[in-house]
Amino acid sequence: MKALLFGLACALAAQASFAEHLGFKGIELGSDIARIATDPRFDCHILNTPISEKVCNLRPRETETIAGVAAVSLFYFYDHAGLTGIQVTVAEKDFQKVIDALVGKYGRGTLATEKVTNLNGTAFENRTWTWKKPEGSLQAERYAGRLDRSLIRFTDDSAAQRLQQRRSLLAKDPRKDL
Repeated sequence: MKALLFGLACALAAQASFAEHLGFKGIELGSDIARIATDPRFDCHILNTPISEKVCNLRPRETETIAGVAAVSLFYFYDHAGLTGIQVTVAEKDFQKVIDALVGKYGRGTLATEKVTNLNGTAFENRTWTWKKPEGSLQAERYAGRLDRSLIRFTDDSAAQRLQQRRSLLAKDPRKDL
């Protein structure tokens, strides 16, 4: 009986974690910009990147947390269709705490490791966790450009293709860019 109840609990937990949509603090991929643009803690501006046309970031004196640790930076990326990406940078020392929280919410992801070296030639093991969902992916990288920074990235995987198609249509017919 206990084994049956345990199996049922595991199945329900796995189903619940799969049902979790990708997002940060209730702001899910695909959501409208109004929720962030109307929040006075954020500053939004036009930026032409492969996955967005507008970016919103925390204002300099504002703070946010993820898994109970302070975020170094927080960016929301948007195109006409909605939120295409979220990027949260945290101190590397807090990486494992964030991973534990992500595993608790989304289930066990896929782990990849690689060696990275600093300018002195010292090798470090970089760990990157990835979760794939129907609406996009979540990637958590232990060393993100610097040994003291980790990066958590929520991405609408089809956003780059949509933006590229829209931009190529404008390039073909300049009258549509008036």
